[in-house]
Amino acid sequence: MASRTKSAEQTALDVYLERLLDHLAIETKTIETVLSELPGCARYENLSVQMKQDLTMRRAHADEIRMLLGRHGHPAPAAHETVSSILNTVSSLLHSGEENSLLKSILTDISYRSYQIASLDILILLANRLGFTSDLSTLDRLRTEENTSIGLIQKNLPNILTEYLSNMR
Repeated sequence: MASRTKSAEQTALDVYLERLLDHLAIETKTIETVLSELPGCARYENLSVQMKQDLTMRRAHADEIRMLLGRHGHPAPAAHETVSSILNTVSSLLHSGEENSLLKSILTDISYRSYQIASLDILILLANRLGFTSDLSTLDRLRTEENTSIGLIQKNLPNILTEYLSNMR
């Protein structure tokens, strides 16, 4: 194995900042997705209400991640494409055979949320290791909000599906 110079080695802080950037990218992509899907879901009241609430939450989460980046002297970029590109590829593979766009949207949303929760879990571990206690409280709250939100989707899924099926007739 080749030896790396001290300046080329990545620190735990570097990893933490990269993960924050990746998390910001998925939040940004999710906001874009919700904005594009919202008009098509307007006739599904339960889903539309939840999507509007989630959009507000997503925007607040993106702002909080930007704040965490700024706190550590790293301004958030205008766009961070890596994770968004990967998730687009994964999403298209997962849903390529799905004919229904509403169900595809719900599955994509659940996929994004699962990724976000796992991302927050990693960020919490890194922040803990680095001793960033104020970051920990923010990240814990964001994870709690994500878990609550995905729980609401799962709870409302039967109503959303019933509403969808009744609109098919």
